Amino acid sequence: MRGGHELEEADERALLKRPAYFLPPVVTPREPKTADTPVKPHALVLPTRKTFIAWPRAFGASLAALFLREDEHGTRFLFLPVFAAIGAILYFSFAFEPRWQPLVSGSAVLACTRILARKRQIVALALTFALAVVAGMLAAKTETMRRATPMLGGDITTRVTGRIVAMEQNTDGGWRVTLDVLATARPTLRYAPERIRISARDLPASADIGSGLSGFARLRAQSGPVRPGNYDFAFHAYFNGIGANGFFFGTPKSVAVPAPADFHTRLSFRIAALRQGITESIVSALGGEEGAIAAALIAGQREGISEETNEALRLSGLAHILSISGLHMALAGGLVMLTVRALAAIFPGLAMRHPVKKYAAGAALLASAFYLMLSGADVAAQRSFVMLAVMLIAVMMDRSAITMRNLALAALVTIIFMPHELLGPSFQMSFSATAALIAAFGWWTGRKRNQTEEVASRSYAARGFLHKIAASVGATAATSAIAGTASGIFALYHFNNAAPLGLLGNVLALPVISVSVMPFAVLSLLAMPFDLEWLPLQVMGAGIEVVKWIAHEVASISPNTNPGIMPVSTLLLWSAGLVLALFLKTWLRAISLPFLAVGLLLFVHESGPDLIVSEDGRLVAMRTGDGALAINRKQPSQFIIENWQKAYNATGIVKPQANPEAPVLGSFTCEDGVCSAEMRNGQTLAYTDAAGGRNTACAIGDFVILAFAGKDLSCGTDEKTVVTLRDLAIKGTLEARLPQHDAGSGTMLTYAIGAPERVWSQHRLFTRAARGLPEKPRLKPGTGQKPFGKPKERATDPGQ
Repeated sequence: MRGGHELEEADERALLKRPAYFLPPVVTPREPKTADTPVKPHALVLPTRKTFIAWPRAFGASLAALFLREDEHGTRFLFLPVFAAIGAILYFSFAFEPRWQPLVSGSAVLACTRILARKRQIVALALTFALAVVAGMLAAKTETMRRATPMLGGDITTRVTGRIVAMEQNTDGGWRVTLDVLATARPTLRYAPERIRISARDLPASADIGSGLSGFARLRAQSGPVRPGNYDFAFHAYFNGIGANGFFFGTPKSVAVPAPADFHTRLSFRIAALRQGITESIVSALGGEEGAIAAALIAGQREGISEETNEALRLSGLAHILSISGLHMALAGGLVMLTVRALAAIFPGLAMRHPVKKYAAGAALLASAFYLMLSGADVAAQRSFVMLAVMLIAVMMDRSAITMRNLALAALVTIIFMPHELLGPSFQMSFSATAALIAAFGWWTGRKRNQTEEVASRSYAARGFLHKIAASVGATAATSAIAGTASGIFALYHFNNAAPLGLLGNVLALPVISVSVMPFAVLSLLAMPFDLEWLPLQVMGAGIEVVKWIAHEVASISPNTNPGIMPVSTLLLWSAGLVLALFLKTWLRAISLPFLAVGLLLFVHESGPDLIVSEDGRLVAMRTGDGALAINRKQPSQFIIENWQKAYNATGIVKPQANPEAPVLGSFTCEDGVCSAEMRNGQTLAYTDAAGGRNTACAIGDFVILAFAGKDLSCGTDEKTVVTLRDLAIKGTLEARLPQHDAGSGTMLTYAIGAPERVWSQHRLFTRAARGLPEKPRLKPGTGQKPFGKPKERATDPGQ
């Protein structure tokens, strides 16, 4: 019997045995040298044929050993969301709409091949990752088709009647309202959007979530990126269900509207009404900007925070506190769990007979779910909730949770249900910072693991109070530095912004947030049903004042570290390098260094475009020799020009000269509806937004911009580069990199959209400018007869 038992154990070991190519090489130990060992003289040892054969084998065996160790750490699972994300990003990056058939057929073939190759680990692993890529594309395709948001094709003035879905008050007292459109009139829109976001100077006193509004409004089609590679407003509006933006003329009126029929919509209205009621309670108790920040921390409503404070928070590295994420979710869930366990400890009989820890974990899970629902459930909050939920469920099931696996699971959830968030800064910055903190914590605990518990306890007990405070400050500083470095890659790309003193800001502000802001935010929520939220909100407001003061002080001494525009290639390379450095556990993480080095090299050599033209054709900016931007209008769009100046790291703005008879080098001169300027390569730029200036612009310009409506506009020669308003309306904002000599030869044009074949950009084909038609004059609301002012978009003097 004994022999049979030993044979059974041997058979089990044979089943679990790894293939030979995964095993590390067997090294025979050398005999130790003794005093009698003869010393050989140094000689030049030439490599032999056996040496050249042995080196690759040894390298391959070492590499296989490293892969084996990575597999033992569970790294394979961590790369599943990475490859799924690659598939989703590929889908959104295509210029055409991929069909269902190749995606479904490809996934089926890969799945079957993966099953057949299950005994070949390397092939099976490659097929698994390929299947994850196709699955990511399928998830993105499913979300795109499921949304099917109707998008407004062009700007129009009409009477809108709708139901309020959300409402936020800004700093100047105005409102931004999200409406479900129920009807349009004068004119009635044949293809009206189902949901719009519209602003109003004031609202009726009875306006509330679920009530109706009606009034004349100017509706605008969703715009594309302000520059190529920047935030695409139309893309994110499509996936958020917003088909148009606009503003009311005057104050809209309250009207009776039917209640929504489906249960899901009614539930969402109840949640939105609760969120709005909590926001109003907070603002009425605190008031001012402290109340707006408290509302952002509790309910996710950020509209009432001034731009000055937002900029101070960004420069001081504290902008992350406004995003409800891991810090807020952990403090909220942890406080609830601590409170439940403390209350249970009052009753010893209950605490001894029941698993109070599991009850507390369940209560914390419910509280975190409520907080997620209340905050608006953005991607950072979803990631934090999934990770926290996995850990709390593990506590309730007496199991341990691996933190990096939790992050991978949260990423998979986001990719499955909202893959479009992959292209937004919230997902990128949130997940990168969290992954960096988890990797750093794992490395630190690995170093401490060699110490015995007795030595660790003695060293902790021997520390003085000041040493413990210094250790706490050091931990906060390290946390800020690690998270800021990882997320700073994406902050540089999206916002051209870095927080060089973010370490100082977080060290000073996070203790205040952890002690006097977030705990009292949770207490205020618990006290609201009893109308006792005033007192905890006062403590929270005092903490917010301190955090604001820290942000402004740190921002005032923060240097300007804007490095300019980051190319997409650098973003991709640095993202790949970051993933490899954070996920790999062995020396294989050195593979990330080439990615980081090449990305830095491309970043340094990025010179930026010579010309930028807005998608409406009104604003043109030209790079001058001293790094400034020369523009063609005295009163440009403030939002666009600030974005361009920051992105291209311009030293200043040069407006058009008033005296065309004495032109200034490096600036526009405007006369008779035509603006011209000499570019850095010696060529002449000519711009006109009037049909009468076409001949003049074509005669004097090497690069000609015809910013007026018309079809098939040109200068009649292929030697000139011509950009028309129709090109801009269809393809979006233009960046041009010009040749050094021959005009029209080698000019590289980059449009923000390109051919609008995707569903979130097809509405551009139906604008009047895209069809070669001039804009209609805006009409006086309610009459449909008299002109309501001259459209600014078609001013006769391009210099105004």
